[in-house]
Formats: sequence, structure tokens, C-alpha cells
Amino acid sequence: MSLATEYFILVFIAALGFIQIAALRSHLKGLLFSQNPIVNYVISGLLIAPGAIFFFTWNYHNPVGIIEGAQQAELFAIAAALAVAATLILGSVLNYRRLKPVGPPSGSIEALKDRTFFQAFLERYLWKS
Repeated sequence: MSLATEYFILVFIAALGFIQIAALRSHLKGLLFSQNPIVNYVISGLLIAPGAIFFFTWNYHNPVGIIEGAQQAELFAIAAALAVAATLILGSVLNYRRLKPVGPPSGSIEALKDRTFFQAFLERYLWKS
């Protein structure tokens, strides 16, 4: 596996973990992979740990390998954006039956406190009356 591919995968996985912690702390139930806070913290830790270990031991694994700054910035941005997309999709699939929206969705991220992304999107843009 190339160094760039390793970097991309580890950033993606770590970003998923950080998004889960942020969603849990913000009470955005529509983004969580588990509604149990303890389980969600464990999931987040398991997602963040490999990336942290890899980044702090980078020179031991790759003594001569480097990723140029521009390539690294591109890989980071793409991996983080894909982690957001994956969180929106997985959160919507995992919480579809658990969350029952009450009232109209707000026009902000606050809508994800009681509904999934797809529920909020459908209510806001497709099921307008």
C-alpha cells in the first residue's frame, strides 16, 4: 500500500471518530453510530487511536517516505469530506427507525438533534406542503 493511501485511510478513520465525539457532545442524535454514549465513546476511541498512533510513529514506519505538502493537504481535505459524507449516510441508515421527528425541522444543524440527515432533508425540501 502506498504511503499516500495509508495516510488517506487513517485520516478518514480518525475524522470519523472525531465527528462522532463532536456529535455526541452536541447531542446530534441523527449523526451518532450508537445512541449509547459509552458505546459511542468506545467507537470513537477505536477510530481515533490508529491514526494517532500512526502519526506519532510516522518516522518509525516510513523513515524515508514523505508526502508533499500540497498532496497531503488534498488527501486530508478529501478524506475529511468523505468522513462527513459517510457519517451522514451511516447515521441516517443506523438511526432511521430509532428517531421519530417531532415538529418541523429547523434550518440549521440543530435539526439533527431529533432526526437523521435524510429525514431532515426530505422534510425540508421534498415534503413541503
